[in-house]
Amino acid sequence: MNYFRAPHLDSALEQLARRPLRIVCGATDCYAEPGAPSERADWLDISRIDTLRGISRQGDELRIGAATSWDAIDRSERLPASLREAARSIGSLQIRLQGTIGGNLCHASPVADGVPALLSLGASVELASLGGVRRLPLEQFLLGRRSTALRPDEILCAVLFDASVADQPSAFVKLANRDGTALAVVSAAVLLRWQPQGVLAQALVAVGGASEVPVRLRSLEAAMEGLRAGELPNAAQAATLGELAPIDDCRGSAAQRLGQARVAIRRALARCMEDGA
Repeated sequence: MNYFRAPHLDSALEQLARRPLRIVCGATDCYAEPGAPSERADWLDISRIDTLRGISRQGDELRIGAATSWDAIDRSERLPASLREAARSIGSLQIRLQGTIGGNLCHASPVADGVPALLSLGASVELASLGGVRRLPLEQFLLGRRSTALRPDEILCAVLFDASVADQPSAFVKLANRDGTALAVVSAAVLLRWQPQGVLAQALVAVGGASEVPVRLRSLEAAMEGLRAGELPNAAQAATLGELAPIDDCRGSAAQRLGQARVAIRRALARCMEDGA
């Protein structure tokens, strides 16, 4: 096993350009996932790269470094409520102190708590290699279960989204089979933008745990635009949720997941409307 701890981003990218490496930072998922790397794997530790940490505003955008911990996100008052609620729901305190937002995205789990909240914020990711930096909408970065658009020579450096969403009502709801540090059966995140006359200008809705990756429900978003607050629960109940494709597994059936997705969406909507009243 070869282990390299990069002191800065350039050195990490140089190592990746030479050969494929397993990137680790918080390392909370490394041994929990199927097919965990063996002792013969080569590892690249990016946890000491300071430029990958922190929350900042750059122009009209908020930027979260990929190595920023979930605990730091939970404690940041400049971030939207939905993202902070998602951060608070991730595992135990020990996991939140160690686990990172970038690792959560690169792990690409269907039940990743951070992903629905970020999708509902319209987030993008910044990817760097020796060839330069490129940016992708989060929806295009997540390709499927345990699959992303990250190239072998790239590092996910940051997550970015419009700073104005921090002032909009947003909420995250997680439904699990027990209290405490349990994986979600389904989760939902909602962000609402209102016109001054009380009409919904825009809705962003994302659901996790009911498809290969968390997804935006664009048909529901379109159906709710132009409605008033009292009409939103009926619109959510009547929606077909055609973007979802849940499976049966040990945590719940496909039918259960569809039903719980509606419950999670309605609860998130209710919380948003309370905040935006």
